[in-house]
Amino acid sequence: NSSRICVIFFVSRDFISEKDLMDRFDIGIIGAGVAGAFASYRIVNKYPDKKTILFELGRPPFKRRRFCEGFLGCLPNNDGKIHLNDIDNVKNIADKRATYFSSKWIFNLFDFINQSKIIKDSLPSSSLQKKLSENNFEIIKNDYIQWKPDSIHKLSKHIADSIENSNVQLSFDNEVTKIYKKKDYFIVATANGDFLCKKLILCAGRSGWRWVNSLFKDFGILVNDNFATFGVRVEIAAKYMKEFNNSHCTLYRDNLEIGPLCWYGTVIPEDHADVVISNFRSNEERWKTDKVSFSILASKIFKDQGCYQTDRLAKLAFLLFNDRVGKERIKIFTKNNSQLNLLPEYNWLKEIFEELDNIIPNLISRGYIYVPNILPMASEIKIDKNLSTEIEGLYVAGESAGIRGIAAAAITGAIAADSICKEY
Repeated sequence: NSSRICVIFFVSRDFISEKDLMDRFDIGIIGAGVAGAFASYRIVNKYPDKKTILFELGRPPFKRRRFCEGFLGCLPNNDGKIHLNDIDNVKNIADKRATYFSSKWIFNLFDFINQSKIIKDSLPSSSLQKKLSENNFEIIKNDYIQWKPDSIHKLSKHIADSIENSNVQLSFDNEVTKIYKKKDYFIVATANGDFLCKKLILCAGRSGWRWVNSLFKDFGILVNDNFATFGVRVEIAAKYMKEFNNSHCTLYRDNLEIGPLCWYGTVIPEDHADVVISNFRSNEERWKTDKVSFSILASKIFKDQGCYQTDRLAKLAFLLFNDRVGKERIKIFTKNNSQLNLLPEYNWLKEIFEELDNIIPNLISRGYIYVPNILPMASEIKIDKNLSTEIEGLYVAGESAGIRGIAAAAITGAIAADSICKEY
């Protein structure tokens, strides 16, 4: 006399909202380089209740695949110098009070990991300073803290352990392909599925500069895409640089940047996804040389094509030399016998070399150039002092915010994390 009735409801996917179909997070951080790692670490330390996800195209900690990608980005593979000028550069784009407290927090962490000694930079000889002044160069000293691989490894392990034992979900080896803004949330489309984030911190860094530029275009927030910054890296024996007094200074004039001077290390290839540029390494004995190297970069106008032309010139130089990084004597270029002479965009370098040869003895006859050398930065957007963009809920840090340097990336990552969490 008893019976059981089973009723099955079929609910159409059309009646389920996008929000119900995706993992939801308070904060999404795109990029686990220096800026993204420190943004995550700041959230873990100060706002542990925020449900956060960290996306990264590269590998997890200690499983690096390419130079710039993976946890902490290029920090383990650079020359280990933390330049203090980065703090002043951050003040130019971010709130000064926030910069002060974030800098203090980060350098306290640095001291906790490794007692840091600030190395004061010197100036060139007075006679050379006069010569540089006559050529209208501004000389900027670069005080720095020198890190070695064991300290960098210890820092990486500390931050990685803190993040892994927190409320932050890690998504390494996962490419973010698209970001959509839907009312009060972002849909982050990735190779491993879609995720819902109420707010985002964009920290795509050096390896993600093209992608970031495309994203800014899609959101309609690009302000200026008129400049490409490119040039060469120069290397010469230190004996020809004696008047610089081991200074790590940078020389500036108009749109020209020469430096910083990097002593007694090696020029190495810096791997990007599809192009390699020249870089510098000196924080291990195996990289030691008797050479000095420095970048010569200039910003050139390409109306509405700055990012495209940066990419184009880097790839063309790469192809012309048929190597990961081409190397040849400067005199071959100045005599129009270089492969690089096939690119008229590089003609401005001849005049610079002639001028510098009067400042650095035997530069043309004894020096070498490495190409390609570019400044891989996304184009300019408007950001406020909290590092918020014109898109509500979208913040930027590090090179995605248009600022260079390891300390600058760490500081802006912390500022963006504070800004985004204080809005809740």
